[in-house]
Amino acid sequence: MKTQYIAVIFVIIILPIAMTMAYHIGAQIDTIKLQTKYNAKLTDSTYDTMMAFQINTANNRFSSVANSKIRDIEAAASTFYKSLSNNQALTKQDLSNYVPALVFTLYDGYYIYSKYDNVYGGSTVVGRPQIDDTELKKSEYENEGLKPYVYYSCRFKNGTKDFVVNFTLDNAITIYGNLGEGYKTYSGYLINPDNVKIPSSFDESKPLTWTLTYGKSGEEVTIRPELLTEYVLFADGEGYNYDYIVYNGQKIYYDKNKEVDSTQIQTQYFFYENYAKTYITKSQGNGDLYEYLTARTSSDGHLYSTSSFEYYKTAQEFSRKMQTLTAGISQKHAIDQDGNPIEFAVNTANEAIFVTSQSNDPLLSSSTFNEIRMQVIRKSIETTLRTAIAQFGKFIGEEYEFRLPVMSDVDWEKITNQVSVISFMQGLPIGYKYFNDYCVITNDNNEEVVNKENIYIITENSSGEREYHLPGCMELTKPEGETGLKIIDVAYNNLNFIRQTVRISEGNYIYFYPQTRKNADGTIKTITSCYNCIVNAGTVYPADDIIKGKLIGQKNDFSGEEVKADVSKSGAVDTRLKEIRQYYLSALGRERYDLYRFNIDTFNNN
Repeated sequence: MKTQYIAVIFVIIILPIAMTMAYHIGAQIDTIKLQTKYNAKLTDSTYDTMMAFQINTANNRFSSVANSKIRDIEAAASTFYKSLSNNQALTKQDLSNYVPALVFTLYDGYYIYSKYDNVYGGSTVVGRPQIDDTELKKSEYENEGLKPYVYYSCRFKNGTKDFVVNFTLDNAITIYGNLGEGYKTYSGYLINPDNVKIPSSFDESKPLTWTLTYGKSGEEVTIRPELLTEYVLFADGEGYNYDYIVYNGQKIYYDKNKEVDSTQIQTQYFFYENYAKTYITKSQGNGDLYEYLTARTSSDGHLYSTSSFEYYKTAQEFSRKMQTLTAGISQKHAIDQDGNPIEFAVNTANEAIFVTSQSNDPLLSSSTFNEIRMQVIRKSIETTLRTAIAQFGKFIGEEYEFRLPVMSDVDWEKITNQVSVISFMQGLPIGYKYFNDYCVITNDNNEEVVNKENIYIITENSSGEREYHLPGCMELTKPEGETGLKIIDVAYNNLNFIRQTVRISEGNYIYFYPQTRKNADGTIKTITSCYNCIVNAGTVYPADDIIKGKLIGQKNDFSGEEVKADVSKSGAVDTRLKEIRQYYLSALGRERYDLYRFNIDTFNNN
């Protein structure tokens, strides 16, 4: 009987407990599986979104124009939902109830893609309907799309000085307000002005003779006109190499082989539009443009870019002006819209933000300017996102509390330095819990910004084969006698190494790479990437080391760090670093100057 009692007890008590535990364990496993699935799906969808934005901008010659940029972003947002809902039971409409925001961070500001209403809550304006905030979810005024563009801005006030600074992803700023001399607006690039030295022989009327030096005494590089070349493929399948410059954000090519008669004055310059040449004629009212182009065309038939020289010269002038106008401005003078001091995640104490010097060089990541720049961007995005996500909850009307999650410092480091897409997914039931996660995907292959790591150095070996390298590539920094790699005279932005598309007809496309070279015999010489640095980031010195002119690496016995190369010295490896730094700093200045920045040259009150 005792055995029977035990069996009964097991059936009545133990078995249900075991079954219940098995059910709960199975449910927990299913929840983990769903969470893993949606984590991967969110990451993949965000990556697809960024890739769509990259492809659209890389192949859109007008991607810097506001309306075109908005179309590119809206198309990328559509890609996000298509990718997220692909092969899933949930439709795009269903998923939109769990995606409180998509954020697209760009050069000088950001867009938030989310739900919004197009009326003002409780409005008493004649002709505008009243609507209670609690009824927003039921309203026909609910929309989903891009909210207004938000700049990375911060207000500073110190005595009579009261102004706003719009920051960017690099060292450019726009500053407007009362700077002690009435309301003014200035815009430009901040550098250490003491590093720029222009010879007394400078003649503004002769661009081909312009030179300057950049750097500390004994570590200078020479900035001079550069001969830029690019391979262009046309709709007929023919491709050629042309000299080019960038004017107002658009490339202009020089066709020196085109015949010119007396009725076609200077029609050798052309735009590349719709996979064909659009020649520029003087009768089109391009007088200023022609003067600019002809002044940079040499007698031996080459078109030279002076953008690098212009970048450092204008940046020096702007930086010196800021040294005077913003003296005394530090972190403690940053205030919010109500006039209250802003607390940042870092404290730079009383260090000057916009007074640049050797110890506060905006080109370096460790500068006070750069620390504040990143904190302003972070604070702006956090504040706007917190409001947008909270407002999203009003539209959904669910019990789940939508709110901005805590994002890691590593992610903020990415966001404040690169173009990025940030996606959020919250409130989706997955078993015993709700799915709540975010994803950050960055990209440096775009027309928005030239990061310090975006410059590639080209080398050629004894067989004539070319490779492109990151400036801190360990293989590149070895002396030429050791590797046999000769550095080509001009470095380029990474976009010059991305495949371009030519549409021949519907469904028929051909491709080309701008840094392809067509030889005199008609053969095509391609360029490949350096495996050591492009694929393996661990073999690359930071760009800051190139700018400072010192490569810091581990000792051979791994007991600490040591200086591997120094431009102030004269060894073989030091000479190689001087060469790299020369081409790198020239290219960095030129590529940043050539990006379309309407406000840089327009909003300056002298």
